[in-house]
Amino acid sequence: MAGHECCSNPPTLDPSAGAGHVEQLCGLSTYVTGSPNAKHAIILISDIFGTYTFL
Repeated sequence: MAGHECCSNPPTLDPSAGAGHVEQLCGLSTYVTGSPNAKHAIILISDIFGTYTFL
């Protein structure tokens, strides 16, 4: 079972790593890329074990 250390040390998002930018979304730092006029989105969420969930 994972300890509290896994959640207390989140990754640092690097805004210079691609074409997007970092912004706050519901209290979380998120990396956003793509057209601001897009009508669809892909949301990728990773848990503390590296498992991804697509929404």
